Amino acid sequence: MLSWGLAIVMARTIGPGGTGDYAIAVNLWLYASIIADFGLGTWLTREIARARNLSDGDAHARTVVASTLGIRLVLSAVAAILMGLLATAGASTGRLSADLAWTIVLLATGLIPGAVSASGSAVFNAYERMAFPSAMQLVSGGLSTVAGVIAILAGQGTIGLAAVSLLTNMVSAMIFAVAVRRTFFPLAVIWPDRTTRSLATDTVPLMLNNLLNNVFFRIDVQILGSWGRATVGQYASAYKIIDGVGAVPSSFVLALFPILSRRAGDADGALARIYRLALTILVAIAIPVATLLTWTAYPISRLLWGETFLPESARALQILIWFLPLSFINGLTQYVLIALGLQSRITVAFAIAAAFNLSANLILIPSFGYRAAAVVTIATEAVLLAPFVRVIGSRIPLNTLAVAILRPVPAAILFAGIIVAITPLTDWGAGILACAVYPLALWFGGAITPDDRQLLLTVVRQTPSTGAS
Repeated sequence: MLSWGLAIVMARTIGPGGTGDYAIAVNLWLYASIIADFGLGTWLTREIARARNLSDGDAHARTVVASTLGIRLVLSAVAAILMGLLATAGASTGRLSADLAWTIVLLATGLIPGAVSASGSAVFNAYERMAFPSAMQLVSGGLSTVAGVIAILAGQGTIGLAAVSLLTNMVSAMIFAVAVRRTFFPLAVIWPDRTTRSLATDTVPLMLNNLLNNVFFRIDVQILGSWGRATVGQYASAYKIIDGVGAVPSSFVLALFPILSRRAGDADGALARIYRLALTILVAIAIPVATLLTWTAYPISRLLWGETFLPESARALQILIWFLPLSFINGLTQYVLIALGLQSRITVAFAIAAAFNLSANLILIPSFGYRAAAVVTIATEAVLLAPFVRVIGSRIPLNTLAVAILRPVPAAILFAGIIVAITPLTDWGAGILACAVYPLALWFGGAITPDDRQLLLTVVRQTPSTGAS
């Protein structure tokens, strides 16, 4: 919500063109940050979670945290330098404005303190103390929003936003360093050597997965640049709503990940039961949210971004939002496969999806613009799901997964039916009635069974918000 506040001010102050410029800069930063992270965050969380029950678990945690932090800092510095060189080259050839080049440089510099924050967050997540990273997200989000609004209103544009991002990263890094020292152990650095290089065997697939994942979600922004800065800004604004909606389920999956990692080796089928329950919950959220945002795309886009973003931003949202159900399923399945140690199999799936996405966007965007980008995003999720199903089906019976996914569908159909039937009589009344009926339909329709509710309570108890290690 805090980031949306900043996005609203930005959209209404610097317009679609400025919003498009910042989206391009953030896209470049995103690719660099993935390379700088190198899959180490996910690997570190899994490694510490698995070792917690060992006699030397704490000592092992200190070593792997120090080793991964050293690698992160080196990679972050290299990525920042490369981004700086790219920005300089773009400005000197006239392909980038001076403001956009400086924006890229400032965002790149923030990768270095961001490495410290990422290491600290991974440690807290591994010990299932998610409250502090969540609080830090609120603090950094609040700081970014307030300072960003001030910078925008002061006329500093995208450079001001990038400077605020750098400041926020520096403050977050200092707080995380102090918090890890007081809660667990001091953060140390082991610079890369022959022993730490062996980490690449595990982390390269994770990095490639993340990079390929973001290629097929964000490369359309770069390709849309041929339609102009304003089109990029309008499309990126629709994506901001998608990102905001996806934040809560993403946090849910990340909270489950340490439990999934510990349960991966159990022979009692606990991992499969948790996976099936999580699938049902995520699908139960995704379908009505997609329906609501399709129905309210125009008023929401007008309220948030203003008339200059219409109708393109609303139309893009109406299409894009239907990637949500597939995205939730794929996102959860990805972490289940990582918990099982099958990250290299995920890389193949992401490579196929990224190749499809890039090819389809290059072919379709020049003729059909943002509509093609939105449709290709949905199609790519379907392409990604196919190899995921093949891999996960070797570990968990697919028929039980299909049942878990389909359980909420009758209630979701009722939800959509109420909106379609009642909207001619009362717009907002239809939404209110549908939202009131939907939980009852889920409950009485058996979408969440008594066994599921018992399992959910067990998982919640194992995922304490402030919990001890």
